[in-house]
Amino acid sequence: MNQNQLEVKYEALLKEFEQYKRESVKWSIEDFTEYNHNKYTITPEQAQEALERMIYKHDASIGITWNTIEYYITEYGTIKL
Repeated sequence: MNQNQLEVKYEALLKEFEQYKRESVKWSIEDFTEYNHNKYTITPEQAQEALERMIYKHDASIGITWNTIEYYITEYGTIKL
């Protein structure tokens, strides 16, 4: 690839990234691990799995709320002893 082709590709990627930033889900693993659930705990690994599933399954007409996070913590987390 020559310099011009690289610049064109770079500009296209930047444009795609800007679109992604406007349309993406803004939740993170930390939202799961730092949530103070009274019955469940969740590891970063469990949180990653829960986050991926939550994003895949979410209903865009409803959105994702803290109730959604809590639900996935109960599904993917571990009961506190």
